[in-house]
Formats: sequence, structure tokens, C-alpha cells
Amino acid sequence: MLKATARESIKFIEKHDFIRIYTHHDSDGITSGAIIATALMRLKKDFQVRFLRGLNEVVEYDRDDLIILSDMGSGYPDVVSNIEADVIIVDHHIPTGRIEKNNIVHINPMLCGIDGTYELSASGTAYIFANVLGDNKDLCGLALVGAIGDKQKMIGGNAEILKEGIENGYISLKKGLTLHSMNIRDALIYSLEPYLDFYGNEEELEEFLKKCGIDGEKNVEDLSEEEMYRISSAIALRLLRMNAYTGVFRDILRGRLILNKELIKNALTMCDIINACGRVSACSIGFSLCMRDESYVNEALEIWRNYTIELLEKLRDVKDKVREGFCMRYVIMEDGNAASPIATILSRYLYPDKPFIAISVKDDKAKVSARGNESIKVNLAEVMQKAGEKVGGRGGGHRVASGAIIPADKVDEFISEVDKLCCLQGLK
Repeated sequence: MLKATARESIKFIEKHDFIRIYTHHDSDGITSGAIIATALMRLKKDFQVRFLRGLNEVVEYDRDDLIILSDMGSGYPDVVSNIEADVIIVDHHIPTGRIEKNNIVHINPMLCGIDGTYELSASGTAYIFANVLGDNKDLCGLALVGAIGDKQKMIGGNAEILKEGIENGYISLKKGLTLHSMNIRDALIYSLEPYLDFYGNEEELEEFLKKCGIDGEKNVEDLSEEEMYRISSAIALRLLRMNAYTGVFRDILRGRLILNKELIKNALTMCDIINACGRVSACSIGFSLCMRDESYVNEALEIWRNYTIELLEKLRDVKDKVREGFCMRYVIMEDGNAASPIATILSRYLYPDKPFIAISVKDDKAKVSARGNESIKVNLAEVMQKAGEKVGGRGGGHRVASGAIIPADKVDEFISEVDKLCCLQGLK
């Protein structure tokens, strides 16, 4: 059914010679935008790509344009309804409201009975869209990079893409830990998934490696099966002591996806680099990497390294500033780029038993990121939508990963409303 919906878009693609792509600024958005752009380029279509933090920003267009909204659109029916041009939505977020528009094709797994939270991301949806336009199966690696970025599982649609990629030789799977392909010392220090809290604790790391009997200078790819087993067990014990959500063990032990067609072979590394580029407003660098432009590799790696260090330092700072509500935890920061990764990491590795809310305040706006997990019976998309609207903002997303934009002077009222809604849902 999803493919059938995607095929409806062909009429718009054939009709237009110039297409405007608006996509989200995270790894799922950048990869999905690149998949669509590559498919259009192969059809010899002219296009322009712009990266947005959400549809709170202006979508510029001419009435005779074709607009493709990638990794966004399903939760903004009012904005989409007012676009006076042909529109294709390629999204995986929970659709809300009704889009009052005839000249639109809405491609979303959620509308076809597929779980867009865990089984198919925007990049996976874009991959399906791209392959009804032509043979674009070599883009399967980018589809899975986006899924990894959105903390999805390799089940459902993602599993089908993985299987297809392996069968066609575009993807290889290596057993062992999901870590960056570098020396094991650096891989553990700079790891965000899993977050191991070794940054700034180098003596503790050296003791950890000594107990494992592992040479810190040895590359992750060169570890023997027995060494991989020892360090995997030690990491699992460390995460248990940190109070990590048990679901992370599935993620870190699923092995490393090797992307045979991409410039960065390790899928986790590729994902983190693209995400870093998006977070520091260098989306075009991450996008160029996805378009297989070798001239940007070194610059992208440097962006990732600097961003990772900055985020690890931010994590050390905010851990002591987490506040407790009745039915959730939250932290308020003055950093417009950090809310989403801070919420993700703290909710997965340190505070997995309640919804976690991170709020970044900048000027007159506050960006909110809300994170949970499968064991928490709270629909954060609904909470963000209701609480956001109550204080004059708006929100939405997925059940376990959602967000909102609200007025900065309404933060306290918003927190109180979120806590109340979390309590009410938790009692159901």
C-alpha cells in the first residue's frame, strides 16, 4: 500500500521540471533529502534543497512549483493546506488533523498500518519513494543511516531494506559491538551510542581496558572474537551500573553495518557525522557526504569531532541540573542545539524510568525535546501537542520521541502541564 501511494507521486514528478525539497536538519532528514535528490538527479530533474528545523519556518515557493516535504509535514496540516502548489509529503511522524488540499500525495507508513516510530523512518520512506521513480536500490545504506539516527529497530520495513541491501552487495554486516571504526580507546571516549561516560574520566577508562585485557590502541575492526566478547560483557556491566534502559543492549550488540557504497563505511559513524553537521547548521556538508562528494569528508569528520566533544562536555555539566517532577524529569538549558541529543542520551542511559524533557531557551523561543521508551506508558506526541497548544506553541512527533516550540516566558507553565499530562496517561 505504501508503494501504491508513492506511485501516485509520479504524476507530479513528470509534470514539473523544477522541484523544491524541504527537509529536516537531523540525520534522518538529511539522508531522506539526499535520497530524494539523488533520485531526481538521475531523472535529470532540477531541484533545490533547503534544511529546516521544522515547519515553524517559512516554506518559500512559486505557485507552479512542486514542493517535497521530507521528514516533516504530517503533523502540520494547517501549514500544508495553505501551500498553493503541488505537494508531496515523505514523512513518518504521526499525522494530525486533516490536510485540506487536493493537489497532494501524502506518503507516510503510519497511514498504511506500518509503525513509523520503530519500523520505517523518513529515509526509509524516501527510499521506497525513490525506487518507484527508478532503480535506486544502491541508496539502501542511507535509508538505514536515517533509521539509526532515529533510534529505530531493524524490523519491519527497515529489515526488508537491510535484507535487500545485503543481497545486492550494498551492505555488509559485522558481528560484535556497534562502535565507531577507530582505536578502541577513542571509540569508548567519544561514544554517544552507547554513552559510556568515559569522557573526562581517562584514568577510569585505562583501568577498564586493563581489566578487559585490551590494548587501547587496537582498532575496533581488529579485535578478535574473544576480545570483542570480553569488552562487550564489560560494557554491558557498566551500562547496568549506570541504570541504562535495557533496550540499548539490543542496539549496541546488533553488530556494525558496513555501507559498501558510501564514503563513510561504518553506518554508526556516518549517522553521527551527518547528525553533527545538522546540529551545527552545516547541513550542506552532511548532505554532500550523502551525495558521495569526497571533497567534504575531512571537513565533515572535523565537524563531528568538535561537536562530539562539545556535547560530551555539555552532558557533564547538565547531569547535576536535572530536576524531578511527579511523573517526569526535565532540564532547562541556554543552548539551542543541545536539547534533542541531551534528552536522548539522558533518557536512555541515566534516567530511563520516566519521560525526560530537555528545554533549550534562546531569545523569545524555547525548543523542547521529549524522550521516553517502550516501557513507559506515556504518548509523548500527544503530551507535546496538548501542552504546546495550551501555552501558545505547538508540538508533536512520535510516542517515545517528540518535541515542541513554545514561548520562552511560558516554560514553567509548560513544564507543569507536561507533568500533569504524563501523570494522567501513566494512570491509564
